Amino acid sequence: MDLKQLQYFVVCAQTGSFSDAAKNLYSTQPSVSKVIKGLEDTLGMQLFERLPRGIRLTVQGHKMYEYASKIINEVNVLENMASSGMTKWIRISLNPSSWFANQFVDFYNETYEKKYHFQVTTAGVQSVMERVRDYMDDIGFVYILSQQKENFLYELSKNKMYFEPIYETDVMLYPGGLTELYNSGKERAELENLKDIRFIQNYQDEFFDIGAVKEDAFQWKDIDISVLTNSDYIMEKMLKN
Repeated sequence: MDLKQLQYFVVCAQTGSFSDAAKNLYSTQPSVSKVIKGLEDTLGMQLFERLPRGIRLTVQGHKMYEYASKIINEVNVLENMASSGMTKWIRISLNPSSWFANQFVDFYNETYEKKYHFQVTTAGVQSVMERVRDYMDDIGFVYILSQQKENFLYELSKNKMYFEPIYETDVMLYPGGLTELYNSGKERAELENLKDIRFIQNYQDEFFDIGAVKEDAFQWKDIDISVLTNSDYIMEKMLKN
């Protein structure tokens, strides 16, 4: 077993795809598959289930991921120390958020003289939780709907993590100019108003469906998400046009 195998394994686990992992690793899919197969042979266990579309960690794979991600993270820390001396790195993961972007810029300017270095990663709620849990990041920032908060806090408590609310806002709906809602003059939209409307979502997160158990609760799965993107530019262009 070597660091390259662990690195490939962690990236495959995070992307859920050999082909996507190959792009991130500047390699090829056959090469990545070969490395993972070699790691599985060395350990004597299957780490991934091969699915028609992508891959999924096995039970043993999940356990392996916990240790492998910690090892890779510590190696990265050592490499940063070697190249930058004792530079203070602050590792952050967060949901895509213009509000947080503004907060981060203000914090960077306020602490400029302290010469902090930052690693900032955007991801869905579940991924942010896992990155903080696995010591890949020091802190995470997420948006949680009120009806999902109880389940969210339960997941955190299982992994000995803590949630501190710092900002509250309403769920905002931005209607496109071609929809009936655009010039309706309404300040609120009811669930029945959203039928037959296509939506743009800026990241996919399985955690968004957790907790919506009441019949009158907002069900994300009933919405037609026609565009899914992590690009702010695509989001803005779609909203404007």
